[in-house]
Amino acid sequence: MKRTRTWLTLALALCMALSLSACSPKDVMKNVIVKACTVMGFIDESSGEEETSTKNVATAGGDVTFPEGMDTTSGKLVTQAVGDTLYVAFNGIANRNTEYFVAAGDSLTITGYATTESTNENYQTFKAAVWELSDDKTTTSYVQGSTVYYTTDGSCYTYTITGLTPGKQYKVNISYDSSIYYVTGGLKIQGLGSEELTTIEGEE
Repeated sequence: MKRTRTWLTLALALCMALSLSACSPKDVMKNVIVKACTVMGFIDESSGEEETSTKNVATAGGDVTFPEGMDTTSGKLVTQAVGDTLYVAFNGIANRNTEYFVAAGDSLTITGYATTESTNENYQTFKAAVWELSDDKTTTSYVQGSTVYYTTDGSCYTYTITGLTPGKQYKVNISYDSSIYYVTGGLKIQGLGSEELTTIEGEE
């Protein structure tokens, strides 16, 4: 009987908390669960704040001039490596990956531009992110903090991504969040250690 009364008391207290709260019941329950997980050590209290507060935005400047003879319209994604630079042209895409390339050092400088037909202010950027290929070429892993936002106004923007391992193989993923519209543009990725590119079967 005591146990039943305890459960009833807890249920009434929860109902009162939900009714007095300015938040929706769903938000209150979410907060309760998050706090409980944090107390038990399942969630790092500061991790969420750091991730949401850091957003890499490319700065205006730079240029993308494709090599002579490169047919930039021959496919959805066209690439060509020249010296330490990978040139990338993309045509009407939402999500595409380059081939894998070897990094010469611990950083890459990516200059990019694009346009879109979308007039929605929420879809005026596209993203470039770096992924690392494992030594046995079976898995890829995201390079933490490597997502960069580029404005889709047709102008060039530049950003230097750090935290790479010289000699490792990487690819750049280009993505655009709209489900209706697409982006067309180009990238210049500087910092390659070789002109050799690697394609993994089954990857787009």
